[in-house]
Amino acid sequence: MQRRHFLNLLAAPAALSLAQLSGCGFQLRQSYDMAFRTVQLTGFAANSPLATELARALEASGVRVMESALQAVQAASSVMVPPTHIELNGLLDKRETLVSAKTAFGQVRTVSVRNTLRFQVKRSDGSVLIPVSDMVLARDLSYNERDALAKQDESAALNRALQTDIVNQVMRRLAAIRADQLVASEEPAASAPSSVSASSQAAP
Repeated sequence: MQRRHFLNLLAAPAALSLAQLSGCGFQLRQSYDMAFRTVQLTGFAANSPLATELARALEASGVRVMESALQAVQAASSVMVPPTHIELNGLLDKRETLVSAKTAFGQVRTVSVRNTLRFQVKRSDGSVLIPVSDMVLARDLSYNERDALAKQDESAALNRALQTDIVNQVMRRLAAIRADQLVASEEPAASAPSSVSASSQAAP
């Protein structure tokens, strides 16, 4: 009985920590069934932690992360980029900490931790599959100058939680892509202009 009670005491803090992380938007990583087989991440900085986590999540779902479209061609043993290849273009990947509240004496009391990702997804032929989309997550964090170092660690942990939340949202967007959407639909041919509109465009 004493051992069971001891184990329960050990499990309680772990459960509490998971509950706190869940409240911050953190979710345990899960695999997804993707319609595409390879992906190229472009536009991100070489040291982007978000791109690194996103690449790991994609690979955990069975998707190969390629450095170039040529690599996707070679992997598919084809002369053209296969339709099961997509490009995720990171247009904006930014972390920032902003002051959101001060005391009457100008002391910082609350900061806002914000992560922003703007991206679009293109098919293998370069056509747009998912138009430009913004994902912005922010959380407020109390601040105290006397605990500046501890608050920096707390801010870093919150940034990682927000980053994981954004990665999960992107993964869900990608998982919603159907196989038939990987090939751009052909637009119907435009009808010939009428004689009236043609004459109206003629030079005087």
